[in-house]
Formats: sequence, C-alpha cells, structure tokens
Amino acid sequence: MMKRRLRSSISTTWQTAVIVVAALLLGALFIAFAGESPLECYGVMLEGALGSMSRISEIMIKMVPLMIMALGVSIAFRAKLWNIGAEGQMIVGAITSAVVGLYIPLPPWLHMIIAPIFGMIGGALWAMIAGWLRVRFNANEVITTMMLNYVALYLLAYMVYGPMQEPGGYNYPQSSSMAESIQLTPLGAGLRVNTSVFVAIGVLILIILFWRSRFGFTVDLLGHGTKITNYAGLNANRTIIWTMMLSGALSGLVGWIEVYGVHFRLLEGIGAGFGDLAVVITLLGKMSPIGILFASFFISALLVGGATMQRMTAIPYSIVDIIQGLVIVLLITQPMIQQKLQARKARGIYVE
Repeated sequence: MMKRRLRSSISTTWQTAVIVVAALLLGALFIAFAGESPLECYGVMLEGALGSMSRISEIMIKMVPLMIMALGVSIAFRAKLWNIGAEGQMIVGAITSAVVGLYIPLPPWLHMIIAPIFGMIGGALWAMIAGWLRVRFNANEVITTMMLNYVALYLLAYMVYGPMQEPGGYNYPQSSSMAESIQLTPLGAGLRVNTSVFVAIGVLILIILFWRSRFGFTVDLLGHGTKITNYAGLNANRTIIWTMMLSGALSGLVGWIEVYGVHFRLLEGIGAGFGDLAVVITLLGKMSPIGILFASFFISALLVGGATMQRMTAIPYSIVDIIQGLVIVLLITQPMIQQKLQARKARGIYVE
C-alpha cells in the first residue's frame, strides 16, 4: 500500500513538473515573438520573485490565501462537486469577519479567535446554499456557485458603499481600518508577510490528516457517485452539504486573512481573481495537499516575478496570464494524451 502511494505521488509530481516546464517553454515562444530574450526575461522574473526577503514576503502574501482556498476547493473537487464559488465564499467570510472587528467590542485576544470563526461560518453558509440546491433540486453547482459569486460581489459593494463605509473616508468604497491590536502581526520589520503563514501550515497539516479520517474517506467515496455512497450505508445528500460547507469555510478563512493581515479593512475588489487561481492551483496540484503546496508557490512566484518583469523589460504582465492559460490547456489535454499513448503502447504489445 505504501509503495503504491509513493509511486502514485512520484508519478503525479512528475506529471505536474512536465506541465509547468511545458507551459514555461511555450511562454518563451511568445516572449521570443515579442523580440525579447526568453532567458533574460525569465531571469528577471526569477530575480523579481526570489531576489530579496521582501520579494519572498510578497510571494508568501499571495501564497497563503491561494493555498488555503485551493485546499478548500480540492475537498469539493475530490467529491466531484465543482465548487467554482471560492471567491464569493471568501468575500462573505471577509464581510462577516470584518463585522466582528468593527462592531463587536471584545478583548484583542478574543477577537483573534472569534473573527476567523465568523469568517469560516460566513464562507460555509454561502457554500451551503449551493450544496442545498444540489441536494434539493439537483441544481448544477457550477452554475449556482458562479451566480453566488456575483451576488457576493454586489453584497460587498453594498456594504462598502453603504452601512460599512468609512465615515469621513472621502466616499472611498472601504470600511474603517481594523484596530492595530487585532491585526495579524508581521514576521519582520519592513515585511508584509504575517502570522497567517502559521495558519496556512496548520490548515495544510489538518487537511493531510483529514484525508486519513473517516469523513475524508466518505468524501472520496462520494466522488465515485452518490449511489455507491448510499450503498455503503452513508448519507450522500448530507455528505454533499457538509463537503460544500467545509470547502467554503476555508475560503471564508481567507477572507479573514485578507481583512486582518493584508488590507486591514474591508474594501471593494478584495481578493479579486483568487477564486479562479485557486481552481488552477487545485488542478495543477492534482487535488493533493502537497501538490497544492508546490503549485501555490509556483503561481505566487509567477505573479510576483511577472510584475517585476513588466517593469524591467518590454514584456507586459499579460505573459503571466498566458502562462496560466497554457497550464490550464495542458491540464485539460493531459488525460487525452495519456490515453493515446497508452492505447499506442497496448497496440504495440498486441502486435508483438
């Protein structure tokens, strides 16, 4: 069993590495067509991502929320529940956690416990709506979670332009700042990375343990179909709702991190694009916790390094989007390529 798991893990890591290298090589063609040296541009990108502690700090600022969201998305995906609504769940978690920080008078230490819990509850309840619609009306969760994203965006706009808008804030769409005593603590002078790193490590360990638990087994079983789950004596409908809630809770936790550790307030556009990136990271990491760890680092380094490359060369930041798109295309085509290679190999064996 252990040897089989190790072989599977090595195979998955190898496939992911091939996809990343292929995407970078194809991206190099676009850079060459633009009249720039791919090696020079990638060198600038690497320097921009890893050249100093402040740049590594910026990678961590992006990596922490993306990894946690991707871990949440992976829980739903492994159950064949296509939760595309991580961004909306994060937004609702940001709103509910911000309400605690701004309007509920508590000691700072209690704030640091209650606020993330409220963020997780907000994200879980938002995801539960899609889970309930799937169970009750067999509504496609891809559509419902996408629509709920838009509802969450408009809810956020209403809050920051309305009841939660900062008094005397020149009509900017943002709330008042969180008290310094309840903000996440930076890990070094002049660095933006904060104690949310330890939260991310804790979540990663818990998810690894989760997949070894009874409920983790149930979620994996659900991925093989509701009939099989029910036949095993488990309640498939209940598992669907709880799986969606757990997936949404992790995105809601990210909402708390963004409000208390990055922006220090609720504002329009918070975490924009994180939901889509979380899906890419989940697929690139093959829905494995360790795979997601490395995939989130790669995507975060790409984002930070891409910004430096745009400043230092004639290549626009859109090359980062192109590389991400290539990763998605390669992920989609990989199973078809594998099937063709296996079929060709089988024909060769048969002929012999």
